[in-house]
Amino acid sequence: MQELRNILICTDFSKDATNSLIYAVNLAEQINAHLYILHVKSTADSLLNDDQIEDKFEQIKHDFLFRRTLRISYLIREGDILKEIEAAAREKHIDLIVIGMKGASGKHSMEFGSITAHLIDYPACSILSIPGDCRILTIKQVAVAFDNQNPPDKTELYVLSYISEAFSPKIHIFNVKRQKVTVETAATAQDVFDDIFRYNLHIYYDIDKPNIIGSIRDFIRENNIDLLTVFHRISAQRDPFKRSVSKQLAFSLKLPLLITPIKN
Repeated sequence: MQELRNILICTDFSKDATNSLIYAVNLAEQINAHLYILHVKSTADSLLNDDQIEDKFEQIKHDFLFRRTLRISYLIREGDILKEIEAAAREKHIDLIVIGMKGASGKHSMEFGSITAHLIDYPACSILSIPGDCRILTIKQVAVAFDNQNPPDKTELYVLSYISEAFSPKIHIFNVKRQKVTVETAATAQDVFDDIFRYNLHIYYDIDKPNIIGSIRDFIRENNIDLLTVFHRISAQRDPFKRSVSKQLAFSLKLPLLITPIKN
């Protein structure tokens, strides 16, 4: 199975961005991954010169990386934020992009939201969204929402596998029934999860309610979930007017959300 080697986080050095940075640092250290911290000089805000950005990076080292031993690289780029994130992800062979769900205020906040939405719709790799007011760092309870359709290949779940091994959480796998599936399909899905979570206590649930988002929120609250995982099916025939479940959850939840792209 592929290794989780490289994590990317883009920061604008805002207060809200700091929250996701702390989470990314902690995660990279636990998994022993290489963390890339990217700042894009965008025309959407007042540009910092390279010396000022280097000062910001030095402040990050002082505030959050003192006595830490993780591998870390700092990237400075200029241009369109989305394009530069995607380019960095390709060039650095990124396995996981960490996104803070609140950026600066005003125009930049609107742009940040559209960037997040695009990354979710067209994921180059797994996406981890961190709400601006989230204070969760430990991962003791993980929920995996699944609809039992076209079970994912276990090679697509390597990020989730690494997180489960690093933190040893209890795994709650719940099937949100959107339509009936064959016994064979359900069994195949369970085989995949049993293999991925063979070292974790994991439990299966069925949730048969019409409101998918509401069902997921209720489950999170009732089981004190620290991290929710959903699977984003990549389709060439995406409806641009339909907001995906992944996107709805990313913009509404108060806990970290791992979005894992899988093929239809």
